[in-house]
Amino acid sequence: MTHVDTLTLVLAALACFTGAYVQTAIGFGMAVVAAPILFYLDPALVPGPLMVVLLVMCLVNGWRFRKGLELNLLAPALLARIPGSAVGVWLLAVLPLQWLAVLIAITIMLGVLVRLKDIALPMTRTNMALGGFLSGVMGTSTTIGGPPMVLVMHGADMHRIRANLAGFFVVSTLMSVGALASGGFLTQAHLMTALPLAPAALLGNWLAVHTLHLVSRPIMHYGSLGLCTFAVIGMLINTLT
Repeated sequence: MTHVDTLTLVLAALACFTGAYVQTAIGFGMAVVAAPILFYLDPALVPGPLMVVLLVMCLVNGWRFRKGLELNLLAPALLARIPGSAVGVWLLAVLPLQWLAVLIAITIMLGVLVRLKDIALPMTRTNMALGGFLSGVMGTSTTIGGPPMVLVMHGADMHRIRANLAGFFVVSTLMSVGALASGGFLTQAHLMTALPLAPAALLGNWLAVHTLHLVSRPIMHYGSLGLCTFAVIGMLINTLT
């Protein structure tokens, strides 16, 4: 992994701060916001360092929402995520940088579409398993594993979504971290790069908890989606030209 300069780390920390704020507000979105910005700044920041920051965030939110966790509901998704994570590592091994950028872009725009259109699928065991598998593929290869699960759970009430997504992300991110480490895509150098980014994410989480009542939900909703879209465009221009 190449050395990451100070300015890049500062900008990456701001992206993690913003992503953490969004995720705490709506239940998912940190990677959707942060991944394209980090990839634009330095492709080496995705997925390894960002996955470590995500794990820290997931542990915090998982503890916060632990009382609303429904393990029976999540079991099919978590089991299906294991082979999905293996496929994600395989994609990292075979995809060139340009195709990885395209995969990240497609994944993010799926997340944007889910939020814009209020798309929801029934929370059947089959759909939960399919969502878990796709989350494993996308989450391990791009760090963005939220959209498939949100697609399945979107029809539930907000507290139920937050609690179960938080629980799912704790276990699933641990799976991805293990898969990336075993595949050689998460090293000690990645961990050291993640160290200055994690406090920024925790600060975003803390600020969201204490200020969400001051922020208009439509502004948060459309502002985060707009940020994602512009970040994707910038990432693709930087990578493909």
